[in-house]
Amino acid sequence: MNQDHHNHNQEQRSEDTNRPLSPWLVGAFMLSLCWGAFYLAFNSGGFNQEVYESNAVNWAGGGVAAAAPVDPKVVGKRLYTQNCVVCHQPSGMGVSGQFPPLAGSEFVLAQGNMGDNHLVMLVLNGLQGHFMVKGQAYNNAMAPWKQLTDEQIANILTYIRSDWGNNAPAITPTFVSQIRKETASVSDSYTQEQLMAMPAVKTTDMPAPAPVKK
Repeated sequence: MNQDHHNHNQEQRSEDTNRPLSPWLVGAFMLSLCWGAFYLAFNSGGFNQEVYESNAVNWAGGGVAAAAPVDPKVVGKRLYTQNCVVCHQPSGMGVSGQFPPLAGSEFVLAQGNMGDNHLVMLVLNGLQGHFMVKGQAYNNAMAPWKQLTDEQIANILTYIRSDWGNNAPAITPTFVSQIRKETASVSDSYTQEQLMAMPAVKTTDMPAPAPVKK
């Protein structure tokens, strides 16, 4: 009797195990899977780390707050790391005899007869030939970076003018845009002599933008 009862229970469990899943359960699972795939496809930004959505990360009191202004120095540091760090190094000290330092550089800080416009010009169009930085001679070439936007260049320059002990005013996208327009016809990289022959212009020399009419 016990053996028959045991066999019956095994048969019952086997039937329960082999019983097909409910179509409703399968349908609900597939629907959830499809929804998740579509959500990731349209909201992941292609899993690109460069994608930044400020509204998605600024929270206050449990609700989405107005997007806080993005610090250009923070963005500039990231862009510097992506584009400039190989030559000028994380320390901003460059490579002796090859790539000049940015820390304490008269180019970066617009000291002496250097202007803020000279710094923007050499980033946009590059620098070549013999030049001096902090009393040391260099004879190398810096590639032009016209492919970067005005805002990206402004952020990078604002960052390098505020790190490693540097202390110079921020460079604005408006200033970069103005210099880009003025030098649009330049096709070759500058030499230091060419830059020095041009009047120095500071960011504070630029006229304030006209107020927007409402």
